[in-house]
Formats: sequence, C-alpha cells, structure tokens
Amino acid sequence: MRSGSLQRIRFPTVLTSNDNSGARLRIRIVPLDPSLHDRKSFQCGNDAVDRYLRTTAAQATRYYRAATFILVTVDNPSEVLGYYTLAPHEYRDGELDLATARTLKVHGLQRIPVLLLGQLGIARTYQGRGLGKLLLWSALERAFSTAANSGAVAVITDPAEDSAAAFYARYGFATLHEAPFHRMLLPMKTIAAAYSRG
Repeated sequence: MRSGSLQRIRFPTVLTSNDNSGARLRIRIVPLDPSLHDRKSFQCGNDAVDRYLRTTAAQATRYYRAATFILVTVDNPSEVLGYYTLAPHEYRDGELDLATARTLKVHGLQRIPVLLLGQLGIARTYQGRGLGKLLLWSALERAFSTAANSGAVAVITDPAEDSAAAFYARYGFATLHEAPFHRMLLPMKTIAAAYSRG
C-alpha cells in the first residue's frame, strides 16, 4: 500500500478520551446489535451514512444483505463511535475494463466476485483521531478472511465526497470509474500482502 500504510490492530485497543480528563478508553469492533447500539444518536456529518445506520442497517443485517460492524468502547457498548458495512457484489465479464480485469486475473471469467465496502463513518465527536483508518483496516481484514474462505478478488467502495475519495486513495484504492458515480477498487492481493506483513 501507499504512504498511509495500514497495520493490523488488536482489540480491544486503547483510545485517549477527547475531554480534558485524559481517560483511557478501551475500544473494539462488534457486529451490529439493534437492541443495544444507539443508532439514532449517531452523527458523522454525512446524511446518507447517518441515515443508513438509523433506517437500513438492521434490516440489511436481518436478511443477510449486508453486515454492519460497530466501533464501541468496552465501558459504554451502546454508544456508536463509528461503523462500516460489507456486502457481496459481482461483476460480469465485460463490465470491468480490460486493464483492471487483467490486473485482477479475471479476464474471461463470467462471474467476478468482489466485496462492497458500502458505508464507513466516524461520529463527529471522535473524528480526527485515526479511527477511520482503524475501521478501514478492520473492514479489509474481514474482507480478506471472506475472500480466503469463499472468494473475492477486490474490495470496492463508492466515496460520496472528495474527502472520502482522498482518504481511500491514501490506502491504495484506485478509481475504477467516475460516472455515473465514483467507484474505487483495491485488489485483494494488495490486502493479502499488507495482512501478511502485519
């Protein structure tokens, strides 16, 4: 990966409180529990990301359309510090440009499995503290595990803002196309290499 190289993170890990107390918060990432996690209070600054957690994530999890993972503190597991989602996706032969298909070694493959990193957001009160990077690496570790067990040649994501695109680019994602929407891609072999170095 590039200058924003990711490293594996062991959970629970420690985060310094963002108030003046200097308290140390133990944090971890867990699957969404709609009966526990306070989804209504979550605000990251992106309405679509906020709305997904409040209105869609629980149903998507219930019907296995997507999996949502929540960043919480050990001492206050109901507060949502951040979250991300992963979902299966598939390309058909010819939908990927030839250069990308060759890079992924899928040229001529009729069905091309990938994983969609659909949402990723950090609560406003916890932004600017490296938690986006932490969530991203957790998502990529889960994606790698899924690929190793059932197959996926890449992780794709659709950044809604230029700042999000720049964030993903720092960790090796490249633009796949910009119309009709911006999509970025990170080959699974790149994730595997980073994972093995961790």
